[in-house]
Amino acid sequence: MLVKPVISKRPRVEMVPLIDMFFLLLIFFIFGVFSMKMQEGIIVDLPRAATGVASKEDETITVSVTADGGLAVNRQPVTLDALPAALEAQRGERREPLVIINADRLASHGTVIAVLDAVRQAGLQRVSFQTTPGGTP
Repeated sequence: MLVKPVISKRPRVEMVPLIDMFFLLLIFFIFGVFSMKMQEGIIVDLPRAATGVASKEDETITVSVTADGGLAVNRQPVTLDALPAALEAQRGERREPLVIINADRLASHGTVIAVLDAVRQAGLQRVSFQTTPGGTP
């Protein structure tokens, strides 16, 4: 009886399917990033509102108010005195952009009213307040 010697081959990891899967994942993430609309405001703890509706307009200017009273226009820090000028600069050639006030729920009511007044001083009349969907926590 003749016995053949067992020749052990080293296992091979095929690279072509791995490269294909890598490129598919890369394409998925690229399209995912391009399809998302980036919010221009800074992250704050928004108040809740049962009747809140998402804004669908592209011509928006976001004014963020933090809990400690800090202000930002489209993520650029600004003081309350310089807010009307910053809003006019962001307005640019746009005829009547929507200003979204993105105020933290712990922000002072007086600060939010001062921001609203500065928006009106800049000549912008379309104003909306950003909220989180749902009722009060």
